[in-house]
Amino acid sequence: MKKLTPSFIAVTVCLSIYSQDSFANSVIKTVSTNQCLVDVPVYNRPLVKGDVNNLPVEVSSDTFEVSLPNQAIYKGNVSVIQGNRTVNSDQLILDQSDNKNRNIVINGHIAYQDDLIQMKGEQAEMNLDTNDIQIQNSQYHLVGRLGRGSADNMQFTDNRYIVLNNGSFTSCPINNSSWSIEGSEIIHDNQEQLLEVWNAVFRVGRVPVLYSPYLQLPTGDKRRSGLLMPTLSYDSIDGLDVTLPLYWNIAPNYDATFTPRFIQRRGVQLQTEMRYLNYLGLGTLAFDWLEHDDLYSKDRKDTNKSGYSNNNYRWLFHWKNEELINYNWRFSVDATRVSDNQYINDLGSKYASETDGYLTQHYQIGYTDEYWDVGLSYKYFQALRDNIKDDLYHTEPQLNIRYYNNDIEDFSFNAFGQVSHFVSAGKDNPKTWRFHIEPTVDYTLLSSWASVTTQAGILATHYNQDFTDASQNANLKKDVNRIMPKFGIDGKVIFERDTSFFDGYTQTLEPRIKYLYIPYRDQSQIGNYDSSLLQSDYIGLFRDLSYSGLDRIASANKLSTGVTTRFYNENKVEKFNLSIGQIYYFEKSRTGDSASYLDRNSDTGSVTWATDAFWRINKDMIFRSGMQYDTRINEVALANAIFEYRKAEDKLIQLSYRYANKNYIDSIGISNKSTPYHQQNISQMGIMSAWPITESVSVVGSLFYDLNNGQTADSFVGVHYADCCWGVSLQYGRKITDWNNVSRESQYENKFSINFELRGLTKNNNSTAKMLDFGLLPYKTAFEEDYGTN
Repeated sequence: MKKLTPSFIAVTVCLSIYSQDSFANSVIKTVSTNQCLVDVPVYNRPLVKGDVNNLPVEVSSDTFEVSLPNQAIYKGNVSVIQGNRTVNSDQLILDQSDNKNRNIVINGHIAYQDDLIQMKGEQAEMNLDTNDIQIQNSQYHLVGRLGRGSADNMQFTDNRYIVLNNGSFTSCPINNSSWSIEGSEIIHDNQEQLLEVWNAVFRVGRVPVLYSPYLQLPTGDKRRSGLLMPTLSYDSIDGLDVTLPLYWNIAPNYDATFTPRFIQRRGVQLQTEMRYLNYLGLGTLAFDWLEHDDLYSKDRKDTNKSGYSNNNYRWLFHWKNEELINYNWRFSVDATRVSDNQYINDLGSKYASETDGYLTQHYQIGYTDEYWDVGLSYKYFQALRDNIKDDLYHTEPQLNIRYYNNDIEDFSFNAFGQVSHFVSAGKDNPKTWRFHIEPTVDYTLLSSWASVTTQAGILATHYNQDFTDASQNANLKKDVNRIMPKFGIDGKVIFERDTSFFDGYTQTLEPRIKYLYIPYRDQSQIGNYDSSLLQSDYIGLFRDLSYSGLDRIASANKLSTGVTTRFYNENKVEKFNLSIGQIYYFEKSRTGDSASYLDRNSDTGSVTWATDAFWRINKDMIFRSGMQYDTRINEVALANAIFEYRKAEDKLIQLSYRYANKNYIDSIGISNKSTPYHQQNISQMGIMSAWPITESVSVVGSLFYDLNNGQTADSFVGVHYADCCWGVSLQYGRKITDWNNVSRESQYENKFSINFELRGLTKNNNSTAKMLDFGLLPYKTAFEEDYGTN
């Protein structure tokens, strides 16, 4: 290992000269772009469009000699202007003896510039009709961007190609030659933003480190086939991890990336990704393959391990597609599937998170017009834990139909219908057809300061449950009909005033009250296929249904009340809001299911309280928080808070806290026969920060600490260096990956990574943003899209 590491680092640095980033949309913020372009020539004259060769030539000098009819000699402070190009020199000889071409010979302190390139030399020849120029012992610099070099002989032809003989190229600024490429012939295509080098030698400083008979390098942002930036990392489990992506620009609307990945203790993986834009929509199709995972095979032999696949090979499939095929039809796919439960944790993927308990494969085709919204879908869940695999139900298929009609003055009518077929991997679980229809009529009175909506509807559902093991499903009935009327009235008023204690601010007071009635129906004979109890945050207080899905519809005879106050400045920007509300139950809410938390509790009265707050302290600081109090456990059930200071994309500090009460988690049924009950409350604090130390160095880090266990859950630190020439990122992370039941201790994984970049050969991504995603819990901004508004 100690012998291999330096070799791989050297190879990675050398291979980075091939790199390009095909779809990056931002530049490194660590080094000021203006600072890097201080000595870069600019074109500050009005840009002339059209055929420059047909424009007149303006020549001025201190002295002028003419030899009629074909030759003219200009001496002293010679200046030639034609369209976008200018030439300054000590002497210029114009020769028109050839009837087809106007040639000039230029001598002494030559400086040529147009909107693409600046060149300097001592002797040159130029054709004013073709715009071709040839300079001896020349130096050049691209206009408006990094890129410069020198050559024994340089030609500029067709207002596009720069041809260098025994030349060099670097994107480093003047007086900085950290790296360069030399070749016997170098051709730079300004239009295609491409550099071709024959007999290429890549140098770090003056030291040659790589020879290639031919190199093709991007010098701009244009998509181009070729090798991308390699990556190098190391962690305590996998060892050395090296990737070398190959990008294929198939067509303007198609591209693909093939990434060989060497993982020292696992093997060689091939990652493939194709992106497309066609009549099916905008989509991504990916497939990763690892023929034989040595470490996975070793772990599988451990008797303490479970849930491992019998296959030696490992793979991942991902397909995402979103498109409106035409004005009415749409087709969408969001599907990810892996070979085994440990794939995401072992090999990682940008298409799924290791914090997810399952992966979803969802396919849908739909139709929409003014009145109808129809969708036919198939949804499958791949469990990443064996103990929940048999409990997950899939819809194969599901048909949703919704009809809208808002053409009846203040009335509106909508009807929702759904047909679902539920199947499960559990052999004794019932296969079920569910038919549901829900017509609703709304009557709304609306003004600029108040609204009242009265709603009446019917929830009608039929179940056909086919179960093979009658003893296990003794409570279920094959055919069940459930009909529940629904009535609700929702009112809201907005009061507004100019505040006396905050000059220039407007305050609103927005009380809201909602009554909802749904009668009780015994649902103990219906299986639970897609329902779970929803959280009661402030918005959730005014939700009609307590459960997601349709298998559990709780009775309701409740009154939800709440009030929100907001503060707006003179620009109508919301600076602060605070909401507080509660639910008052006149009767116990229940479903008839003895396993339901609602049915196990007989509380009425004011049961749930919730608050939500937002404070835009200034344009750079935001605070958000929320809390739920449940009188059934007489404790805070859930709470969260986040404070963020973000001066810029690379200057941020974020503090966060989250809390979940053990009794609340257990009571709402998250824990079941497949998952153990929580032993204690969840109480975690986190800090995440990114900050530039100097113009060239920035530091990124995060720490999430479990207050109850007294241990770190996830942490990482990274340092990024970048000047106008090159950059490097170093990152180290430590995170919990498993729990040891024997020692009763958390198991950690340590990971180190290093990434190199060369400025000018890539359109560099925001390295700070990349590093913030390094941890188990990636950065999520607290700012809204209007960040920066005063």
